[in-house]
Amino acid sequence: MKKLFIVLIFFFSSASISSAQDVNKPRNIYSNSAIMIDSKTGSILYSKNGNKRMNPASITKIATAIYAIEHANLTDRVKISKKASNTGGSTVYLTAGETLTLEQLLQGLMVNSGNDAAVAIAEHTDGSVKQFVDKLNVFLKEEVGVEDTHFENPHGLYGENHYTTAYDMAKITSYALKNEQFQTLFDLESVDWKAEGWNTTLYNHHKMVKGEIPYTEVTGGKNGFINESGHTLVTSAENDQLSIVVVTMKAQSKRAIYSDTKKLLDYGLNGFERNYIPKETVFQLDGTSYDLRRDISFTQPVGGGVTQELDPDGVLTLYDRDHQKMLSTHLTPVKETPVTHSEAVASSKHKGMFFGKEWREKLLFYPFFIYMALLLIAGMSIFRMESYNK
Repeated sequence: MKKLFIVLIFFFSSASISSAQDVNKPRNIYSNSAIMIDSKTGSILYSKNGNKRMNPASITKIATAIYAIEHANLTDRVKISKKASNTGGSTVYLTAGETLTLEQLLQGLMVNSGNDAAVAIAEHTDGSVKQFVDKLNVFLKEEVGVEDTHFENPHGLYGENHYTTAYDMAKITSYALKNEQFQTLFDLESVDWKAEGWNTTLYNHHKMVKGEIPYTEVTGGKNGFINESGHTLVTSAENDQLSIVVVTMKAQSKRAIYSDTKKLLDYGLNGFERNYIPKETVFQLDGTSYDLRRDISFTQPVGGGVTQELDPDGVLTLYDRDHQKMLSTHLTPVKETPVTHSEAVASSKHKGMFFGKEWREKLLFYPFFIYMALLLIAGMSIFRMESYNK
């Protein structure tokens, strides 16, 4: 039986390598920094300078929006201050003294990228822009889990210490997309705007969201631009298999940043599938065993090709075929003695599928295994019959 099991793994690995080559990773990404993650599993599907500090410009407003949604009420009435009405850059022409709902201000923030709306939202939510930004930074670090982001304002106009990374922005957006109110804002193509200073229809500046660049799977987005940052863009998309977020930063033109985004969307939506390592899978390294207490979901290239590495600190990291980090998680040691023969052990470095105590259950999801097993059994039976007849 052991020989049969080994043969099946060999055949699956060979088939995986073949099918994985059908979808090619884009090589000519023009943006200075770019990343793509599965917003559900957190797996990194593509990265180019993903952890490099960059000025985000108006994609900052994604963080402003989700923080305000979680810390205020959409029905709140907001009185516009003189400071808010005097904010420069892209605006929705707010008038000092007028009153609008927080929901309308959030629409002006996300659809027309209103910097004045950002200041009004900040002042209403936490009393002042400074208090809002201070609390926003704490929120992003403690609740969202970003590690390399610091914002000086709620709108994204240039600040020497106003920075983030493509990876952090992808995490912030993935967090925000769990909120239905944010989802609605993120996917607004247009909205009727009525206020004292401006009566018009606002159209989303993101070309894929408003349909100027057709892409059926796109579910939302936010763009940004200032001279210091170049063009920045965040885009969410989904199909029957995946929900992904693409962040592209510091492109020199709109054409370049949308070209990059489309290439990554094509690659992500067609080149990956979800998998998981089942709970109770046991890992062993240097005599120490680690037992998973929950399923670990991840997103892999179609057909597999994932490598796992367990370090002495108990950090399990998954890598793709190019050895780029996809996901990492801390494991808890459970005992200091080697596991028994009956337990399924994953080595500290292993390519392909993961087999724990529930490997039989996983086979049900891979008809190829069953097909090859039947062929092998049939072949063995024929061989035995021929030997008997002789």
